[in-house]
Amino acid sequence: MPAGIHGFNRHLRALAATQLISMELAPPNGSDRLDSWKAIAAYLDRDERTVRRWEELGLPIRRVPGGRGRSVFAYASEIDAWLKAGGADRNGDAGAAKRVPAAAATPGRRTALPARWGWAAIVVVVLFATAAWRLRSPALTAQQLDIEMTPTALTAFDTAGGLLWQHRFDPSYMTALPEVMPTPWRVLTGPHAAVFAVTSHRIRRSDELTESGELLSLSVAGQVSRSFSFTDRLSFDGVQYGAPWGITSFAVDDTGGTRRTAVAAHHFQTSPSMVAILDDRFQRRGTYAQWGWIEATHWLAPNRLLIGGFNDARDGGFVALLDPAELDAQAPETPGTHDYCENCGTKAPLRMVVMPRSEVNLAAMARFNRAVVQMMPDRIVARTIEIPSTGQEAVDALYEFTPALDVIRASFSARYWEVHKALENQGKISHSRDACPDKDGPREILVWDPETRWKRVAIRPSRAP
Repeated sequence: MPAGIHGFNRHLRALAATQLISMELAPPNGSDRLDSWKAIAAYLDRDERTVRRWEELGLPIRRVPGGRGRSVFAYASEIDAWLKAGGADRNGDAGAAKRVPAAAATPGRRTALPARWGWAAIVVVVLFATAAWRLRSPALTAQQLDIEMTPTALTAFDTAGGLLWQHRFDPSYMTALPEVMPTPWRVLTGPHAAVFAVTSHRIRRSDELTESGELLSLSVAGQVSRSFSFTDRLSFDGVQYGAPWGITSFAVDDTGGTRRTAVAAHHFQTSPSMVAILDDRFQRRGTYAQWGWIEATHWLAPNRLLIGGFNDARDGGFVALLDPAELDAQAPETPGTHDYCENCGTKAPLRMVVMPRSEVNLAAMARFNRAVVQMMPDRIVARTIEIPSTGQEAVDALYEFTPALDVIRASFSARYWEVHKALENQGKISHSRDACPDKDGPREILVWDPETRWKRVAIRPSRAP
């Protein structure tokens, strides 16, 4: 393809990102929060009716999951980014988008709106013409796809920047993406090439009803071939927990001859969670459940699945090894207790490790210390978030494990000791770092396996940072 066409396609891609795709909801630092329709409208110098209409065009409005759906908030930084993406002069002045007070609008300004939307219409026509031309060309391959995903659409571009296809989510819903999965899609190669993508949940605009998230399988040409959502009802301590289920992560195994997908979800309002194994037709082949969120899924081998998150029953971040062939299972809790699933399978993990909350986590009264899992060539790294990021680095502990989940070492980050000092100055911790029992890092973990059941395992000292 001539270089001029490549450049034109890149230009179209930038315009498409503006006209067709809403900004992603990246968590900001919270310092510019606007806590009502009135505050949002005042910030934009518009009436509330206009702002509500703009939400349908992609204005980044948020609602608190599990709260009263009519209570909204937004972040000024996200609004500014949205305005900039929609109003900037793409021919040069990238900073041209500004908030314009309603009182300052003039008939002359109004003439610009039809022109802009006329240009947008031309762009859309050219984009679809380009996409149609490409779909008439030789069959696409997975290697040609460059995927982008936002709360409004899943879009595929070619390696030169040209639009190939777009799967738009139902505009009558507000669609949310998983918070802890940086790229909620996978391009799968091989004889059964496909694009897998997942949404966390969605909220119906008409009545603010929340529905479960969805795992989608699309062909490399963009046609949806399969979908999966959790509809389970899990019973803990006599109480049933059903949809909506928020999907947190998924992982695909193509190494055993038949494709399998592990997909995890948690109850939208409280603690139950599960991971399901799906075959290549998205039929379920097994389920693992527990009281506490599962937020990570990683295949170590065809017969080993690693999961991670937070275990409520043992009050700590966790990682566990599962056998996908023995997955009518749940966390190893005693029947009859609050944390035992009464209508789940009775098999257990191959191994589970719980990393207790740290002294800093408890003294600061922070939320649960979920484990974020990272795979390395020779080991597994689990970071427990002892205090989430609030504009600075998160306060965390770093645990390293073998693929069998034997602990290698553990340490606290430098930021951990900064917060430790601050809490000491506030009188919430009664000793210095030098006198801290954990000065060399976390001292022990809680380990479960079928032979020894639960036991405490000491961690050899790590060199202090």
